Amino acid sequence: MKTTSIVIADDHPSQRKFLFDALEEESSLAVLDAVGTASEAIDSVVRHSPDILILDVEMPGLDVFHAAEEICRLRPDVKIIFLSGNYQDHDIASALRVNAKGYLSKADDALLILDAISQVMKNKRYFSPIIAERLVMMNSGQISARSETLSTREWETLEYVAKGYSKKEIAVFLHISVKTVEKHTQSIMNKLDVHDRVRLALWYLSHLKSVE
Repeated sequence: MKTTSIVIADDHPSQRKFLFDALEEESSLAVLDAVGTASEAIDSVVRHSPDILILDVEMPGLDVFHAAEEICRLRPDVKIIFLSGNYQDHDIASALRVNAKGYLSKADDALLILDAISQVMKNKRYFSPIIAERLVMMNSGQISARSETLSTREWETLEYVAKGYSKKEIAVFLHISVKTVEKHTQSIMNKLDVHDRVRLALWYLSHLKSVE
């Protein structure tokens, strides 16, 4: 059986150790390096040419998605699996844009991580269940984060909904009819899979914090 080679990039020593120990227990896997920054991840991937890079989303220094783009340019055969303790749509969307093969939660257990590696090595994509809930399959066949499917007018409507304005007030602000506001609101709920105004407001506030 071919050994799958892996580089780990995570700035938390305890998380690096957890991943290293879990992966090294498998005879079919070999951890070639474990680093703490995105810049070190680029250097390590160029040096070792692993099959898989497990890349933490929240690391100081160089933006991990810029690092992923550079890695894809320098070592296009390396499969990148992102790892995150947060589940923000803009991070998921950024990962998809750089052709992520997987996106895992730091809450995932070792068995799920091993399954992800196995699936990715079969040229499949793998997303943790909590991440998969935030994805939608487009008519084009592409996978997208739910928030990426909102139109500009839907974002404007959502902002006013989150601020507690009534449908009539939103209609005045946006110079559209109440019926159109209702249509936009229903479309937003369907796209985000959030089905009441309070939860929409909470979702919007959470999204704002994630992009500050």
